[in-house]
Amino acid sequence: MMTTSSNGIHAESQSTVYVLYRRRFYILGVFSFLSFNQCSFWLTFSPVSPSAQSYYNISSSTVDLLLNWGPIIFIPCLPLAYILLNTRNGLRRTVICIAVACFIATLLRVIPSIVVSHSNPHFKTIALSFFHAGQIINAACGPLVMMPVSQLSCLWFGPNERARATTFAIMANVFGSTVSFVINPWIVSRPSNLPYLLYFHLGLALVAGILTLAYFPAQPPKPPSHAAEVLMNVENNNSDSGFKVYMKGLRQCIMNPSFVLLAIVGGVMTGTFSVWTSLFSTILAPENYSEQQAGWFGFASSLASIVGGFCLGALADSSRFRRSLKMLIIIVLIACFIPIVWFQLSVRSVFYDAHVLSSTQYTIGIAATLVGLFQGAAAPLVYESLAEITYPLPESLSASVLVQLNNVTFLTLLFAVSGRYKIMNLLVVIAIGVSIVMAALARVSYKRRDEDERKKREGNDTMQLNSTISTTN
Repeated sequence: MMTTSSNGIHAESQSTVYVLYRRRFYILGVFSFLSFNQCSFWLTFSPVSPSAQSYYNISSSTVDLLLNWGPIIFIPCLPLAYILLNTRNGLRRTVICIAVACFIATLLRVIPSIVVSHSNPHFKTIALSFFHAGQIINAACGPLVMMPVSQLSCLWFGPNERARATTFAIMANVFGSTVSFVINPWIVSRPSNLPYLLYFHLGLALVAGILTLAYFPAQPPKPPSHAAEVLMNVENNNSDSGFKVYMKGLRQCIMNPSFVLLAIVGGVMTGTFSVWTSLFSTILAPENYSEQQAGWFGFASSLASIVGGFCLGALADSSRFRRSLKMLIIIVLIACFIPIVWFQLSVRSVFYDAHVLSSTQYTIGIAATLVGLFQGAAAPLVYESLAEITYPLPESLSASVLVQLNNVTFLTLLFAVSGRYKIMNLLVVIAIGVSIVMAALARVSYKRRDEDERKKREGNDTMQLNSTISTTN
């Protein structure tokens, strides 16, 4: 029987009532706002590096360190974030931690502008101390916004909405960095305006914190699917969610070859892509492109990744492609490989000093945009594939492995290829090519969807039986 109410849509069976609440969009919106903020705060200084160096009298390496706190702190904090998320009321606790920590981080960064004059000889030392503290606290929120995306979508959304919800949560974080490359230079039109950017971020953190504390339940009153029901039961009855449980689940994941292959595909591909786009200005400088042009190429690529993610997320939720995640991943990776090779042949490389193909700002822009489009399309599909493979383990476990590989790859390449842009330009081609092979070798099983559909069939059979009994009587 199907009924509707002001709270949502009910699917009723003999044992369980599955409910889709309208408030799920508010939950996703608040979480995405927090994720957007966290990435925006992380990328505060890099888009306005010259102004930051001038106003605070610091070096470019100091600006880089403020950025690099993100992956540095992310790696050790990830297991702790997983343990927090999988405690009782874990999602609510996690989201409140994000809101409070981001507010504290942005508050710390504005304190020097309030209490110390810019002309004070100790202004630089005091400001940097607060900046580093703020960036470290914000960096600790990285795992808290990246890891719960699959778990949140499973907990609040129906089986045919999960890919889109996961995509929205992932791309909100990406959108934070995309917007920062445009908004930050606009606010900091001159070095003395840099404190205005910090105040603006404090305002964003305050609004997000108020929305979170006003209403963000740990879980819906009734689950929207059988997978959500299992997840809620585990959270409510879990008395031991410590490090041993995390390691046990991690071992189960690692013992699955398909999981390992797809986790490497998602983590290494995303980490390599992030480093590659961050080096656009260096890669394109020998081709006589300015830093501003390189910045716009990076912006276009990042924006295209968001569009690609939303398009493929919607496609993966459609009835025709719900069980075609592997096929979709391989298709978009092949589609990504073609423009990345085009880009490689249009610039200098380790094999030749002059580019093979002639290029203009339009061809370079199109190639970078297409790479971003298809790379972004693959990301949410990998998240959902890993969640299906590892079910009934929590979705946050597979996501934690994926984002950890992403950050380890990013941090390793950031230091390994420093000043070697030609190698980085080659590595991104190799990474996409190898990812195609590994994705083809992986086997995606739909354990979570199979269980959801089995329970749905049981509910339909029960309703038909009850209807037959009523007719007989």
